[in-house]
Amino acid sequence: MRITGNRLIDLAAASTTKSQAAVATTTEQLSSGLRVNTPSDDPQAWLAAQRTKLRQAMSQGTGAAVQAGRDHLEVTDNALASLGDIVSQIRTLAVQGSSDSYNATDRAALGAQVRGLFQSALDSANARTSAGEYLLAGSASLTPPFDAAGVYLGDAAVRALPSDGSVTTGVTIAGSALTAASGVDVLPLLDRIATALSSNDMTTLVGALPGLDTAVKQVSSARTQTGGAMNVLDQTTSARTVLEQNLQQAIARFVEVDAVAAASELAKATQSLEISRAVSSHIVAMLAPST
Repeated sequence: MRITGNRLIDLAAASTTKSQAAVATTTEQLSSGLRVNTPSDDPQAWLAAQRTKLRQAMSQGTGAAVQAGRDHLEVTDNALASLGDIVSQIRTLAVQGSSDSYNATDRAALGAQVRGLFQSALDSANARTSAGEYLLAGSASLTPPFDAAGVYLGDAAVRALPSDGSVTTGVTIAGSALTAASGVDVLPLLDRIATALSSNDMTTLVGALPGLDTAVKQVSSARTQTGGAMNVLDQTTSARTVLEQNLQQAIARFVEVDAVAAASELAKATQSLEISRAVSSHIVAMLAPST
């Protein structure tokens, strides 16, 4: 088959156009850092990147929930720490008041101290988050969990978040941990101690001392539970951070350009373009009519 001059020119022009496109594409990739900008660039890679980005977004959403849960637990732990200190102080005062060296007047003075500490304990047990939720109220988080006498009005419900696959971790502590369901009714016990000291009721005071030992352990146990949950959430956050880094790297592999490889491709494309241009010029010169 005879190839005409016009056909040679068309072939040379097509080669030049292809080389120009290759140079433009590779230059754009090096400039943007992306190999895949649109689905048409590489449908499979683009789809894989989108799926990975979805997993990354879901992980970030979970991370925000985990952080909020941990913040809630930290505030709860602070409230329980305050309550634990108060219970220990009241125990010390109650032991002092039970001594035979104290008289009714001395005990009344101690009773006034304990009454003030009881109010502080009640405030700690009814502590709220910055959003206004009561920390220890169970499911009724918008209602104060303890009444003026320290009686618990909430339930034993707790909120939980996934921490590892199907495993969940509680991110709230119910006030039921401070009731007879877990040992003694801590706050009413403190109220009784204050009354016993003020009224010089030695029988009630002495009888309440073992309960104070239980109350100290009860609050400590609640704090241990809170600390354990925070530790689990910290481990979850660390694992999620690694996961998101891996997902980001996967996205990069799908859509980002290999700078060294792209630079090499650009050099080859540029060389091909120069060759195409030279061949086109040569063909045009050959086919030009002589003068």
